[in-house]
Amino acid sequence: SRPSSAVDTPVHVDVAKEAEPLANFRESGINNLYAVAKPFKRTSEFMSTGRWKNLKQVIAQEQAKDWPIEFPTYWSIDAPPSLLPQKKYCDITGLPAKYTDPKTNVRYHSAEVYQIVKTLPPGSEQLYLALRNANIVLR
Repeated sequence: SRPSSAVDTPVHVDVAKEAEPLANFRESGINNLYAVAKPFKRTSEFMSTGRWKNLKQVIAQEQAKDWPIEFPTYWSIDAPPSLLPQKKYCDITGLPAKYTDPKTNVRYHSAEVYQIVKTLPPGSEQLYLALRNANIVLR
């Protein structure tokens, strides 16, 4: 059910506007399209002439340069501290810990692990905290 006016209306096409780009091309003076630069094509001027280097070559190249002492490289193990917060893991299972027991400070993963944390004998939570160097020794 199309309106009859849409079918009966003639479509006007401006032939002069469609021929305009072709006229501009003819006026530009370009006779050979192969001579025109095509940055979207892969040509030898855009392709890399180097080849891939393996890790041994990268390390040898870095060691040959004079780097500042505190600058991290592939061959130095020192790196600046991370800007991301430290990840927290469950003291019982080793899975990512979402929760911390406020009474004992033991981190746990889920409610099932919390049931285990509640049944721990007194003093054993200090052993779990000592594993991650978070134990508090009261004297």
